Amino acid sequence: MTRSLTILDQMPTPHEFYGEFWNQKPFLVRKTISEETLDLLIKSDELAGLSMEETARSRMVMTAGQESNWTCEFGPFDESAFDKAGDKDWSLLVQNVEQFHPDTAALLPCFDFAPRWLMDDVMVSFSAVGGSVGPHIDSYHVFLVQGEGKRRWKIGCEAIEEEVYIEGIDLKVLDGGFEGDEVEVTSGDVLYVPPRFGHEGTTIEAALTYSVGFLGPKISELFSGYAQYISEFDELDQRYTGQNLSEISSGFNLGEKAVADIKDCFDRQLSSANFTQWLVEFFTESSHEDFGIYSEREEMLYDDEFENELQEGASLIKPEYVKFAITSSPTGGFCLGFDSQSFTLDERMFPLVQLFMKEEVVNSKTYPGLFSESAYMEFLLELYNHQALEFLD
Repeated sequence: MTRSLTILDQMPTPHEFYGEFWNQKPFLVRKTISEETLDLLIKSDELAGLSMEETARSRMVMTAGQESNWTCEFGPFDESAFDKAGDKDWSLLVQNVEQFHPDTAALLPCFDFAPRWLMDDVMVSFSAVGGSVGPHIDSYHVFLVQGEGKRRWKIGCEAIEEEVYIEGIDLKVLDGGFEGDEVEVTSGDVLYVPPRFGHEGTTIEAALTYSVGFLGPKISELFSGYAQYISEFDELDQRYTGQNLSEISSGFNLGEKAVADIKDCFDRQLSSANFTQWLVEFFTESSHEDFGIYSEREEMLYDDEFENELQEGASLIKPEYVKFAITSSPTGGFCLGFDSQSFTLDERMFPLVQLFMKEEVVNSKTYPGLFSESAYMEFLLELYNHQALEFLD
């Protein structure tokens, strides 16, 4: 059954989002991102400059208006690429912009009702009039935030189970398009598109679009990621010795007991505190190879220096682009992940961590017990020296 695009007056509550929309159907919210937030986001000239850098992942998609003429080139670019592109029928797309331009991460708290631990990146596109990447589907959930300019979107009515792409071009463009609703968006509008729902944007007025993507891992990525984790610890990476084998498993016969024992090896690992701790590390790894290495800041502080700053009234805050993941620990307390590292913390520290997760200011006034335990200072200093926290200007 086909459905019309849902248009909301405001962003959904978490209950509404997961109950009605997440993985189920798209929606549009008009004028929901404030001008103050939009003003902080990367602009077109800055985006072009970023696409010229070696570390940025960028591409330009061009079309002459016919299905067979879509082409894609990958950066880094130089100014001649933009001169050659002209003033219509092309788009520039840059990944992980929130890492290179931290103010763009100001968008992220707007989507706190979504699972921010699954947030992949903020991709930003500038498109000239007529610019499009064609009708396509994605593997991720995406919030399409319209900045400057105007675009027309076609949004699929239902998920596409078996897609067919146009052959002989550089892009995955759906052959024959898809059925859906058309809508025009302007500054501050937000479209949510679940995975595998067809969508196609075409630029009416030169436009900036900020795509906030949430991407789940493949099962193979989870298995290989955890395998790599346990391989680093001798006490976890024990060899299977066939300790319960019987005559049923002689010769080439893999008996039922052997199969059950091997499954049990998996079960024990997956039900352990190690697995829980690894999960928060896994989900805070960056999708960009140049980030997510738990790097120390150039000017580190020591215990006394750090505490003195706070005693004198300084405030700490977690920047929006820093991803946390948190879950309860099977052994008590909770696990906090940041930048592929993890901390197992006492429940008493949860209110403090919760302030940072809300991107709220932390100081002796907002958290009166800040200096009551040395563990607080040690934890905060560790996060600060590894760039998870910053002093507020």
